[in-house]
Amino acid sequence: MHRDPGPNASRSRQPNKYDHVKCSQNQSGRTHQMKIRNRILAVLSATALFGTTQTALAESKLNMANEYADSSFQADGDRFFLERVGELTNGAVGIDYFPGGGLGYKSADHFFAVSDGAIDIANTFIGQLSGVDPIFLLPSQPFVVTSEKAAKTLEEVLAEHYEKIFSANNQVYLFSSPWPPSGLWSRDPIADTASLKDLKVRVADANATIVFQNASAAPLQLSWGDVMPQLATNALDAAVTSAEGGVNSKLWEFLPNYLALNYTTPVNVIHMNLDAFEALSEAEQAAVRQAAQETVDRQWGLLAERLQENYGVLRENDTAVVEDVPADVMEALVKASDASMESWLEKSGADGAAIVEDFKAKMK
Repeated sequence: MHRDPGPNASRSRQPNKYDHVKCSQNQSGRTHQMKIRNRILAVLSATALFGTTQTALAESKLNMANEYADSSFQADGDRFFLERVGELTNGAVGIDYFPGGGLGYKSADHFFAVSDGAIDIANTFIGQLSGVDPIFLLPSQPFVVTSEKAAKTLEEVLAEHYEKIFSANNQVYLFSSPWPPSGLWSRDPIADTASLKDLKVRVADANATIVFQNASAAPLQLSWGDVMPQLATNALDAAVTSAEGGVNSKLWEFLPNYLALNYTTPVNVIHMNLDAFEALSEAEQAAVRQAAQETVDRQWGLLAERLQENYGVLRENDTAVVEDVPADVMEALVKASDASMESWLEKSGADGAAIVEDFKAKMK
């Protein structure tokens, strides 16, 4: 299904390969948006009624959505970004912030909600955009990036590709924000490969689905907002997420074991509606760009420290943190990940292969 680029369609623009972007979530996403538009307006009206310090005197008032908890590393970065935008514009641009899915949207809904202008800015888990373009699945490919340097380098390589995709869909790519490395939370210890068999495990994207299926587990792809209800009903035995994700949700109350797989260093992308961006003055646009770059530098700089803080919190709450992963478990998951990479290369074609080669060259 072709996407209408929205109210900017009258602008002259050369067609590019991203104009064919398709997503099976398109129709359901639009229906979902219509159902909660009134809800969003009510929330924003309430915010305006009671006022916020940040936007009280702002000439341009925007909103920003994030599915993840207000205590998360992502929300921490978002608040720094919003604060810097306010400072750099002398309060002329104010942004009301809605973490924890406060606007009623999950990451899977963000792409088209921002494109249509239902949300001005969104912080979105990148793996939920796989239906838009396979490029968005590369950062969460298992064991492709196993260090902070590799993860950061990959995002630098992918930035121009993100920009093209978002631009073709009435959006502006602002920046990427990392998570600490992903691991495996479980109800029972993962001591060997037998522990993986039929394990009902929450995964975040198609990559992890392939990996855990090939490792004889029973993966279930869920947005983060759906994880806790599933755990509360014992529908899950395990969950793939970072130590950070576990801290934010107190996962130890259900899953007291954490296996530090260093499976991947996932990222969220922060993107903005193009019309909202172009409504700002040139100086304000420059300020938003500057705040974005400062946030990138800050988040990557804090990543290692945040991971150690997370491990400390886990141990304080009697979580068994296993950093020395059983060799047979690691071997099985790495082998199972080969099919995921093969699938991704098939879907992404020559462009995907070129990106991988560019990444490898920059890592030498």
